[in-house]
Amino acid sequence: MAGHGYSNLNPRIRLSFADPRFVIMVIGLIGLAVLPIIAAEADDVFMISFMAKMMIFAIAAASLDLILGYGGMISFGHAAYIGLGSYAVAVSARYFSDLCVDVEEGQACAYGFLASGYFQFAVAIVGSALVALVIGAISLRTTGLYFIMITLAFTQMLFFLGISLEPFGGDDGMPLDEFSDFAFFAIGDDVFYDGDGATLYYLCFGALLLSLLLLRRFVNSRFGMVIRGGYSNPVRMAALGYPVYRYRLTAFVIAGAICGVAGALFANHQEFLTPEYMMWIRSGEIMIMVIMGGMGTIFGPVFGALAFLSIEEFLQELVGQDYWMIVFGPMLVLLVLFAKRGLFGLIPDNWAAMPRFAIGLVLVLVAVAVFLFLITLATPLTIVLAFILLSLAVKLGIDYGGLPNPLKRLAALAGGRRDG
Repeated sequence: MAGHGYSNLNPRIRLSFADPRFVIMVIGLIGLAVLPIIAAEADDVFMISFMAKMMIFAIAAASLDLILGYGGMISFGHAAYIGLGSYAVAVSARYFSDLCVDVEEGQACAYGFLASGYFQFAVAIVGSALVALVIGAISLRTTGLYFIMITLAFTQMLFFLGISLEPFGGDDGMPLDEFSDFAFFAIGDDVFYDGDGATLYYLCFGALLLSLLLLRRFVNSRFGMVIRGGYSNPVRMAALGYPVYRYRLTAFVIAGAICGVAGALFANHQEFLTPEYMMWIRSGEIMIMVIMGGMGTIFGPVFGALAFLSIEEFLQELVGQDYWMIVFGPMLVLLVLFAKRGLFGLIPDNWAAMPRFAIGLVLVLVAVAVFLFLITLATPLTIVLAFILLSLAVKLGIDYGGLPNPLKRLAALAGGRRDG
C-alpha cells in the first residue's frame, strides 16, 4: 500500500558465477531460448504456447513488483492494463486492417501504419501509461485500505465499460482478426513448422528480457532508492526534499506501461479479446505470482509466474477446474508462512549453502508429491476439513506445546533483509 513499510536494501544479485542465483538465471534463460527448438523436434505445440503465456504473465508480475515490492503500493487494478493492451491490438486489427485493401500492390498506403504492430504496441504502452497516470494521480493521494479500494474500483469500472462496448463484442468478447504485423515479420509467422507459435514465443522472450533489464536499471538507480525510501519512511524522504508523490506516480505509470506490453502480447497469444482480462480476480492472480516469487526482487516474480501457472495447470488436471484452488490455497498459506522471501528468496547467494538448499528442496518436493497423492484419494471437502484440523493442531501446539510460532517470521519481515 502507499504507506509505511520496509525497504529492500539487500545487496543485489552479483553478475558473477560465484552467485548461485545468477547461475540459475543464466541456465533458465538458455533453457527458454532453446525450448522452441526442442519442442519442435518433439512436435509439442502446447509447450511453446504455455511457456509464452508464462513469460507474458512474468512481465505483468515484474511490473507490479515495481510498485508493490519496492514501493509498497498494493494495487488491485493491475489487470486493467492487460485488458487495455489487448484492446489496443484487437480493435486496431478489426477497424484499421481494411484501410489499405483497395490500394494496388506495390503502392504505399498512407494509413497502413494504423494496422501495424508498431502502432498497436505503441497505443498499448501509451494508453496504459495514461490510464495509470489518471488512476495513480487519484489513488496515490490516499494510503492503506483506501488506496486498495480505489485501484479496485477503477479496475471494475473499466471491466464494466468493456462489457458495455457492444461494437467490441461486449461481454462475449471479440476474436483477434489478424496477428500484429511488423515491417519484417508478423507474430503469426511460422519458424519450424506450421502453427508452431515460435515467433510469438521469441517476441515474448525478448520483451521479458528487456522488461527485466529496464526494471533492474530503475530499481538500482537514484529513482529506485527514492521509491524504496518513500516506502520505508516517506516523512523523512519528504523532509530531505524529495517529491515522494511524484516519484511514486512515475513508478505507477512505468508499471502500467510495461503491463500494457504484456496485454498486447496476451491478445496475440489468446487470439481473443474479452473484458474478463480486466477483472480484479486477474489482478489478484498477478499479485499471488509476485508474493510466491518474492516481493521486492527483480527476478522473483518470474519464478512466481512460472510456479503459479504450472501449479494451476497441474492441479486442474489432477482435481479438476472447479477444485484446484482448494488444493492451491493451503500450499500458498504454507509458502507465505515459511518462505518469508518467496521462492526466489529460498535460493542461497553462496555455493557453500547450496548442499543444504538442495536437501531441503528434495524434501519439499517429496512432501508435495505425498500431499498430492493423498489428495487423489480424498474429496475436496475432506481436504478442507483436514487443513482446518491441521491448522487447529498447529495452533494448539504453539499455545500449549511450546512449538515455535511461524507467524513471528512474518513479523520479522518488518526489519528483515531481502534479495534484490
